[in-house]
This record gives sequence, structure tokens and C-alpha cells, in this order.
Amino acid sequence: MFIGTGTLVFGGLQGLMGFAQGSAQNAQMAAQQAAGVYQNTLSIAQTELMNEYRQQAYMDQVARVREQMEENFKAANSSWQTEQSRLQEQFLGFSDQRQALIKQLMQAEGYAAATETYGRSADRAIALATAAQYGYSEARLALTEQSAVKQSAQNMSKIAGEAYAADMQAYGTILNAPIPEMAQTTYQGTGYNAGLNSALSIGQGLISGAQMGLQIDQSFSTVSQKK
Repeated sequence: MFIGTGTLVFGGLQGLMGFAQGSAQNAQMAAQQAAGVYQNTLSIAQTELMNEYRQQAYMDQVARVREQMEENFKAANSSWQTEQSRLQEQFLGFSDQRQALIKQLMQAEGYAAATETYGRSADRAIALATAAQYGYSEARLALTEQSAVKQSAQNMSKIAGEAYAADMQAYGTILNAPIPEMAQTTYQGTGYNAGLNSALSIGQGLISGAQMGLQIDQSFSTVSQKK
């Protein structure tokens, strides 16, 4: 068996055509790969930039929340001091009232002693009534003081509750920190695929050309034998 001229010629031509086709496919694949790499790079850069922006925005919000909490504390502290001052003023008033009651009692007892009327039943009744009135007034004053202390405690508790609610409202804005996003990328094949495709295209061209050339050579050989 021999390889004829037609086999060589058509095999070479088909090989060249396969090489050209493989080169075109390689160029197309390279262009697609380059476009894919560009898109992946752009997607990664955009995602990183967006993650940095979101993280910076979150840190700015954290700073604002910290400042808001400091302002909440200052406001609560000012209200506490105001309430304490108010309660102190109330107790100064209570003290003045108590001193006035004691003065009235001493004046009544002093008058009775000066007039020496303790021996009389009517005067003793007056003295007892004066003491009873003092005791009653003192008891009412003590209840008023207790009520003032209770009201002040409620006011302080309300101030603390409002400060806590304001802090929680501010904290709620930074409760969920941003989660970094992953860039959307596409898989990029290696250059091995392009080379393999080119080699296959050339090999298929050579085989196809060789088969066609062999058929032509066999046809010419048959015609020659008949002659």
C-alpha cells in the first residue's frame, strides 16, 4: 500500500484548512476569555468598593449612635439633678413647717406655764389639745414627706426608663452589621482547551483530506488498470 499524490495534496489542504479553522476558534475563545476576565475583574472591583462603602457607612452610623447615647446620658443626668434639687427644696419647706409647728407648741406650753393655769381642768384640756394638734400636724407632714420621696423615686425611674428606651432605639440602628457580598464571576477555562481544539481541528482536517485523496488515488488507479 502506498500513499498517492492526491492523498498528500488533499491531506495537506485539509490540514491547512483545519489549522486555519482551529486558529479562528482559538482567537474567538481567547476573545471570549479576555471578555470574561474583564467582567470578573470589574465585578470583583465593584463588589469590593460596595462592601467598603457599606462598612464605612456602618462605622459612621456607629459613631452617630455613640454620640446619641452620650447626649441621652447628659439629658438624663440633667433631669436627675433637677429632680434631686426639687426634692431638696421640698424638704427645706418641710423643715420650715416642722420648725413652725415646734414653735407653736413651745409658745402654747410657755404661755400655759407663765399663767400657771395647769391646775385648772380647762387649761389642761387646752394644753392637751395643743399637743394633739401638734402630733396631728407632724404626722401629716411626715406623710407628705414620704409621698414626696415616693414621687421623686417614680420621677427618677421614669427618667431612667426614657434614657434606656432612647439608647435601645439608637442601638437598634446598628444591631445588624453589613455582611460582605461575594462578587458574581464566571468560570474561565485554561489555554489547554484552546490548544486541544486547534489540534483536533488540524487532525480532523488531515484525516478528512487523506481519505479524500485516497479515494481519488484509488479512482485513478482503477482507470489505469482498465486501460
